[in-house]
Amino acid sequence: MIQNLLSLDTSTLIWARTLISPEYARYVQIAWELVVLWWALILVWLWLRGVQKKDDRYKVWALEIVFTIILTFLVYSIINFGIPKWRPSPQEIAGSIAPLIPHPLDNSFPSGHALFSAALLIGLIRFYKNKLLILITLLIALITVSARVMGGVHYPGDIIGGFFFWWIGAYLMALLLEKTQFFRRYIFPIFIKVASWIRL
Repeated sequence: MIQNLLSLDTSTLIWARTLISPEYARYVQIAWELVVLWWALILVWLWLRGVQKKDDRYKVWALEIVFTIILTFLVYSIINFGIPKWRPSPQEIAGSIAPLIPHPLDNSFPSGHALFSAALLIGLIRFYKNKLLILITLLIALITVSARVMGGVHYPGDIIGGFFFWWIGAYLMALLLEKTQFFRRYIFPIFIKVASWIRL
């Protein structure tokens, strides 16, 4: 059963890699970092909206989203470095699959970009709750993770497993932020105060 799933994962990777020809590599390079660029835009927009409206709630929401991602990445780093490399990197699977973007030959499971997407979505769902923004973020996340498979740096299973694993992890981190109120009471006011000194 597990061997069949791994074979399916490998064959899907090989098929997905053939969907993009080398002349479109630049577009794939942009697409597979799209969710990170989108996250930066969301945070800047939320923060500036707080400045414009003189409402610190927007700044707190931005910080809660940032810290959801940071805390989830801390857990990811511990898990990712603790898991030994248990199968070939996607780049090593077949000589015909040349990665479009340079990527280290590391343990590709679980996907860090799937984590980033899940943590951003959970942060938006828990703290900002804007349905249109959540939908756009979901679409951008799907484009990003699909591009990473087509670029040959992740197995589809890295994305699917990583996304669901980190969805739970990010939810728990967001819940921790929300329930403890430690960051909201002691950490976020420091960031907001420092930013106010430069009129942000």
